[in-house]
Amino acid sequence: MLESVGLDESTERVYRLLLRHESLAAGALAEQLGIRPARARQILDALVAAGLATCRPGRPAHYLPVDPRTGLVRLVRSRQAALESVLSSADAYAAEYHERRLRTDPRLLVEVVEGPAEISRRVRELTVSAEHEILAFDAPPYVTPDGTASDSERTVLARGVSVRAVYASEVLTVPALAERLRGLVAAGEQARVLPKVPMKMVVVDQREAVLPLTASEEGTRTTAAFVRRSRLCDALVELFEANWVQATPVFDTPAAESAPHPEISETDRALLQLLNAGLKDEAIARQLEMSHRTLRRRIADLVRRLEATSRFQAGTQAMRRGWL
Repeated sequence: MLESVGLDESTERVYRLLLRHESLAAGALAEQLGIRPARARQILDALVAAGLATCRPGRPAHYLPVDPRTGLVRLVRSRQAALESVLSSADAYAAEYHERRLRTDPRLLVEVVEGPAEISRRVRELTVSAEHEILAFDAPPYVTPDGTASDSERTVLARGVSVRAVYASEVLTVPALAERLRGLVAAGEQARVLPKVPMKMVVVDQREAVLPLTASEEGTRTTAAFVRRSRLCDALVELFEANWVQATPVFDTPAAESAPHPEISETDRALLQLLNAGLKDEAIARQLEMSHRTLRRRIADLVRRLEATSRFQAGTQAMRRGWL
C-alpha cells in the first residue's frame, strides 16, 4: 500500500509492527522478524528519514512511531511537491527535445492542415489541452457555420485557464457573434477589439499555434498551419501582445470587488467601449437596443460631459477619468 510513497513491502511490514508498540530497539525487531540486527536498524532508519518514526538515543537506541495522521500526510505532501517539481521541468525537457527534432528535420516546425473539419478539430484539441493561457485573434469568415469554439473555451475557462482574445470590430456588427462574445466575457474571457486583426490565430501556453494560410470568401476551403514550439511561435505571441496593448476592451464589467464608477452608468460605459472599438452608430444602437435618436442624444451628452470636441477625444478623456 505504501509503495507509492517510496516504502517497499518489508519497510511497510516493519512500520506496521512499530505502530503496535510504544517503542522498539533494532535487536528486538530483528528477533521478531528473523532478520539480522543491521538490516532491522537500516529499515528503522529509513522510517525515521521518511518522517514516520523518531529515534530515542540510548543503549540500545529505541525507535518510536509518529502518528500516521501526521507522518503519512507529511510524506504524501512531500512526494506531491517532488512530483510537481518534476512536472514543472517537463516544459524545459520538451523544449530541448523539440529543438533537437527541429534541427534534424525543420519540416516538423510547421504542419499544414487541410480542410475546415480538420482545422476545427485541431483547434478544439489545442484549446482543451491548454494549461495556463490561450491567446487568440478572431475575425470572420469562419470555417464552421456558427464560427464558434465556445464549448471548448468554456471548459478551459472553468478550469481557470486565462483566455485573452482580440476581435475584429466586424464581429460586433453581427448580432449572433456579438451575443456569443458577450457570453464568453461573462464566463471569464478577456476580450478586446481592433478595426482589423493581423490574422486569425490561436496560441496555447506560448508553445503551439494554429493560423490559417488561405481562405475563400465563404471561409470553407481553407488551409491552416499548425506551428510547434519555436521562435516562430514566440514571434506570434509578441505580435499578439503588441496588438493587445492597442485594442479596446469590450463587454467587460468592473471587478466584483470594486464599485461601478459613480460618474457614469453601465450603459454609457458600454456605449463608450463600442465607440472606441470603431463601430458605426447603426451597430452600436443594435448592440445597446436603443433607437438612433436616443443613441445620438446620449453620445452628444457624453461628449459634453467629457468636455470633448469629438468622439475620439471623448474616448481619450473617458480613459483619463477612469470611466473605461
